[in-house]
Amino acid sequence: MAKYNVPALEKAISILNLIASPERKYTVTEIHKTLDISKTTVFSILKVLETHDIVKKNEKGEYKIGVKLYELGMAYISEVDMVKIARPYLNKLMNKTGYTVHLGVLDEGEVLYVDKVEPNSFIRFSTFPGLRTDFHITSLGKVIAAYLKEEELEQLIDQKGLTRHTDRTITDSSKLKHSLQQIREEGYALEDEEEEIGVRCIGVPVFNGDKVVASISIVGHTSMLTFTNLDELVKELQQTAMAVSKELGAVT
Repeated sequence: MAKYNVPALEKAISILNLIASPERKYTVTEIHKTLDISKTTVFSILKVLETHDIVKKNEKGEYKIGVKLYELGMAYISEVDMVKIARPYLNKLMNKTGYTVHLGVLDEGEVLYVDKVEPNSFIRFSTFPGLRTDFHITSLGKVIAAYLKEEELEQLIDQKGLTRHTDRTITDSSKLKHSLQQIREEGYALEDEEEEIGVRCIGVPVFNGDKVVASISIVGHTSMLTFTNLDELVKELQQTAMAVSKELGAVT
């Protein structure tokens, strides 16, 4: 297929990719300097996007993703059969464990959150369907990476790197590979404050046939998710993943 290049559209996409980062927000000047796009062009593009609610500006003049882009993303996600299939089982798992539950996939080398169900609790997590994050810092990502072929994993590490998020983040490729081997043997992954201090997760793989196509995790604050009943929680997660896998046509 021929590749078309529309400069203004390419610049708009670059801007959206930049400000979609959950780690910080950007002003017009910061976008201009980071992407090396003229300030006038950046300003014009943002004004058009803002008119359509695709981006939103705060009181500091910083831009973030707007509600319209979220709605468009949700329109896509709502059409994904996996989400429709998994949702009842995610709800059941949330009700049974009391923890927030995520469904994620590996997309372009990153974890893409495609669904989330959460209990009525005073503790809320800032994750949402459409959020992207590094694969090596979440149980969602690690449990999928554990089943990649060696060459696929090497390529993933080379392309994305192993950015440090906290003092607990694994940033050494040898240590990560050893951890992933253990995850594959045990059938589940733990995240212990590797992305954010005070947060723990447990994740398991979802299969379609013999291929891992997604992962399911529960997340909780360290004061609540202590791993003292790890075996019980892993069992609940694996039963949920197995039910979803069967619906997807997994061989059992």
